[in-house]
Amino acid sequence: MIEFNLRLIENMKKFIISLAAISLIVVTGCKEVENTSILERKFQYSMISRGDNVPDFNIKKDSADFLLIYLHENKSLSEFKKDTKLDDETVNNTIALLKSKDWLIEKNGKLYPTVFVATVKDSEKLYHYAKKISKQIADEIERELPNIKAAFAKTDMAKKQSFEHWSFLILSNVLLDNWQIFEMEKSFFKCPNGNEYNRPLRHGKYYYASIRENEGKERESFGIYGNAIMSFSQDKMIAVYGNNRYTDSYMNLQYSDNKISDEDDRVLIKMAQDFLPKLLNILEENREYIEDVYKKTGYSQKISFEEFFIWWYHFIYTQATNDMNDRGILIIPSDGNFDYERS
Repeated sequence: MIEFNLRLIENMKKFIISLAAISLIVVTGCKEVENTSILERKFQYSMISRGDNVPDFNIKKDSADFLLIYLHENKSLSEFKKDTKLDDETVNNTIALLKSKDWLIEKNGKLYPTVFVATVKDSEKLYHYAKKISKQIADEIERELPNIKAAFAKTDMAKKQSFEHWSFLILSNVLLDNWQIFEMEKSFFKCPNGNEYNRPLRHGKYYYASIRENEGKERESFGIYGNAIMSFSQDKMIAVYGNNRYTDSYMNLQYSDNKISDEDDRVLIKMAQDFLPKLLNILEENREYIEDVYKKTGYSQKISFEEFFIWWYHFIYTQATNDMNDRGILIIPSDGNFDYERS
């Protein structure tokens, strides 16, 4: 994500709320330029960060974002200049800026983006390669389902709604994403002293960044599920988990019927902690396979292993979630979203 809601970020710092991931759909394109398919395509910009570790520049200025996409697709600078009608000086300045911000690197005379870029064709490969791991994760969650349901039965949530009602949030967001991803990151990447700042260092800031194509057929890029905070006060936070979060009905959400108390949250944290060793075992058993996919897909020439896997993990758990939905062990809401309130 390159454009930020500054009020939201400042409030998050004020109330010391950490986000597992911030995402914003940004539709970009040069409609006046015809017959330039890349420029007319839509992309979503996302990042994973904490605190003030955010980009300090506009990735859309002078089509810097599209330059990265062109390079990712092995297009030449000549093609980029021709399509964008940008002069040599502007393009050279953009290249210098991206290098200075550690979004671009030059190896053996060739330029490569150092952030995760994925086109629709890339997504097809990434989902294909993810099947093996996604299935193992879904299998493991299905085995653990009796214990998970037993823990849920002790919550205040269970007094008001069924497990089926909460299943999407618990089995996907709690076990695999927002409640889990930081701990998975620290452990799988073996960050020193449990420090999440094993992340790529960019212009003095530590964060992951991605540019992902959105055909317009899915709600968000490649149908990937994610967590977003929509509003909060000092007493509560309203969030949405899903792949259709940035709609009018959710962007200004101020209330949710799905309430998670402090005690409920402790139970959910314990669920994530209990499942973490099983998740890590699956990933460790597949580490060689993951490293092989990193090379097969060509990302090893461009970005760090950590940058690759943290974004590929989103494909993996999304596919595991869809698998569990197909098996009937969780229910994905019809609009793709589950909103909730945490005190």
